[in-house]
Amino acid sequence: MTISDIREQKISEDDMKALEKLEKGPWPSHVTELKKTRYPIEYYAWGVMHKYSPWYSGSFRVRYVFSGILARRSRDGKVSEVHFRTYSPAGRFLSTAYLKKIAYVAEQYGIGLLEFAGNTGAIVINIQPDKADQAIDIIRNVMGSDVGGSGDTFREFYACPGPALCEFALYDTLAAMDFFRSHPEIYKFLNTQLFPYKLKMKFSGCPFDCAGANARSDFTFIGTWVGAPEVDQEKLREMIKSGKVDPKELAKRCPSGAISWDDDKQQLKIDGDRCLKAMNCIKMAFPAIKPGKNRKIAMLVGSHAQAHYGPRLSWGVALLDDYKEALPFILKVIDIYSNNAPRRHRLADLILRRGFRLISDAAKETLPDKPKAAPSSHLRFTTGVVLSDDERVTYAEWAKSLVKDYYGGEQ
Repeated sequence: MTISDIREQKISEDDMKALEKLEKGPWPSHVTELKKTRYPIEYYAWGVMHKYSPWYSGSFRVRYVFSGILARRSRDGKVSEVHFRTYSPAGRFLSTAYLKKIAYVAEQYGIGLLEFAGNTGAIVINIQPDKADQAIDIIRNVMGSDVGGSGDTFREFYACPGPALCEFALYDTLAAMDFFRSHPEIYKFLNTQLFPYKLKMKFSGCPFDCAGANARSDFTFIGTWVGAPEVDQEKLREMIKSGKVDPKELAKRCPSGAISWDDDKQQLKIDGDRCLKAMNCIKMAFPAIKPGKNRKIAMLVGSHAQAHYGPRLSWGVALLDDYKEALPFILKVIDIYSNNAPRRHRLADLILRRGFRLISDAAKETLPDKPKAAPSSHLRFTTGVVLSDDERVTYAEWAKSLVKDYYGGEQ
């Protein structure tokens, strides 16, 4: 395929026939669903057949809107569309009334297509370019929402459902997200591109990190606790007797070896100083084993999936008693980031270039009495609760083989 082929983007009958294969089978077909909308399906067919994106990315201006709008056009220049990122409630609890409004906007001003599953937390509406100004008015005045979350600004915040749905939630993630997103000192950044690059803020209720915060967020809040998990020995014995829990397997799977089982006393012991809050024991034996009562919120900074120096997990900053305590620190770090980071560099890039002392000094100034958070408690590239036991074993064995190949033996 030559450059001229890409620019001309000639769509053949073979391209369209190829999509027929994607409509066969007992499962729902995304091609069939796309055909129900005004999406230019022929360009999708061209992309599938040529294994090349049919789109050029670009920009688009809408009156009084400075963030949240992305644009793309086909490589032959004949088709274009605009993506609006709209804000959604914390935990993505969407009422029927709200869904009807957003579906109306998609049908009347877009191509009848919505995206709900993006990791940004925002809902994406594909808008027709000549109706963009009208769509903004409807989104703001009828839906009661707004467009934002792309560009050199705060991306849409994201929180796991927390206490609304999950028994493991250790703080109110929904209230935390609403507090920061609506606070005047943060809200002013949502639609104004003032940063060197984007910033993200995510909230997970427990170390399972279902918001993916520890791997994808500049400011991360994860529910945790100090010391050992709480153990109801009598309830645990009942679960063991019924065959629901194997205490020896429970101890074996503790990554730090903090768990031991006394066969004579029929008692489980957990060393709080060694506990890494991996939640394996809690997942296996809940509710006999629960998170400890001395609950905290671990605040971490600087993770991302892609940047100048590759993917990074977060650095631990502090253990908080309340998420509101973080506001002065966040504002201080925003000021440091805005004044010191080069263009298109994330916060983690700045830390790697200038050192973590930029962040630790800000923490000492704004959080002088808070203990340092331990990021080793939350080392997860993906949502821990989703990994099956077989996947955990596979990854552990893979890691051991790498260590053996690199060092020539067990480490």
